[in-house]
Amino acid sequence: MKGGPANYRLLPVFIAAYLVLNSTPALAQQYSCPTEERKPRQTAMDERTYRRLTVVHELLGNSELPAAMQKLQVLAAKGRFTPYEQSQIEQTFGFILAQMGGKDNYNRAIPYFERAIALDALPDSAQKGMMYSLSSLYASQGRYRDTIDMMMKWLCIEKQPPGAALILIGSSYAQLEKYRESLPWVKKAIEAQPEKPVEGWYQLELAIFYELAQYQNAANILKTVILYWPDKARYWEMLAGAYQELRQDSNALATMMLAYQKGLLEKEDRLLNLVRMNLFLENPFMAGTILDTEINRGRIQGTQKRLELLLGAWTAAREFDKAISVIDRLGPMSDDGDFYYQKAQLFMEKANWREVVNAADDAIRKGGLKEICSVYLMKGVANAEMDRYSAADSSLDRASRSSCKRNIRQQATGWKSYVADRRDAADARAGLRNAP
Repeated sequence: MKGGPANYRLLPVFIAAYLVLNSTPALAQQYSCPTEERKPRQTAMDERTYRRLTVVHELLGNSELPAAMQKLQVLAAKGRFTPYEQSQIEQTFGFILAQMGGKDNYNRAIPYFERAIALDALPDSAQKGMMYSLSSLYASQGRYRDTIDMMMKWLCIEKQPPGAALILIGSSYAQLEKYRESLPWVKKAIEAQPEKPVEGWYQLELAIFYELAQYQNAANILKTVILYWPDKARYWEMLAGAYQELRQDSNALATMMLAYQKGLLEKEDRLLNLVRMNLFLENPFMAGTILDTEINRGRIQGTQKRLELLLGAWTAAREFDKAISVIDRLGPMSDDGDFYYQKAQLFMEKANWREVVNAADDAIRKGGLKEICSVYLMKGVANAEMDRYSAADSSLDRASRSSCKRNIRQQATGWKSYVADRRDAADARAGLRNAP
């Protein structure tokens, strides 16, 4: 009888996942194709064989796998078959085992598919489908070298391979850690369907560039990836990371700032990374603005550690009022008066002498100061600037003690002389006013 049983839909076997990670080797390298084109195959089948195989396929289509296997075993045990008939029987054994699922059954299916292909009796379309399915099955079993070898033979028949076939070869090379061999196949796969980009293919290409430390190429691809998937924060972060590897820190910061402005950075660790990038590139005002905003939003916890980072940002930006407001939150959290000491220093910068004294007193009351002599020195200076000479002397005396550092003692002594001079001058002016 002419023809064969109704075409059975090949079972799809997929690789579980692509490898999530410039050389230019030729794409048609490892396998030499036959010089002659493959001739059409005879597909005649004996009537009895055809009927029995059709029954097996119907059982297989209805997922009656044990019955299908039993019928097929009975058929295979009877008589001799033509190469075409034998190839149909072999591939049907493979289909049944593959549909049963599980690694063991997949491994058992592979020899049947291999024999069906080796007979070379199937028509071109069926032979190509069989070879492609076997390649995918090899890949699912981790037999990547066999996948590549079979796909090379498949390419001898298939003159216009789709991107999915090329990526199968590329991902197999990548799994073997042959990244330079993998890259051209992945590139070709992406080029094969520009109208419908596949995210996993770009991820594989990116992973290869990172494995090869080709960060400029990775950055170039990421710019394209971001155009396709602009709302995925990880690609913006990867692009910033590539720029950092290239020591293009300003580009890295600009990338992350744009992602932040698009609302893509929401997690605390990402936001803090952006703050630190701004600080590293000496942009403390932006660092402080982001950190303050996100603490108020609740996306960054207002812990002592985070507030200390905010204090450092505002101080570096010379935003003293903002820094002081942070100290007012930090002071009660601390076991010592060091934050109030910093507050006194900030008020010194503003020449707000009264508040210097108040902050210094708060620091002294809180206790545990590492620089107690410096606190008294600041308090003495502030009192001197307000012409409060007795109070100034009292604080400067404390800063002049032998337990204080030499430079503090020297400054205190100098200010005491200044206070004495100011007091003498004031007394002289008073005496002139009171003279008869």
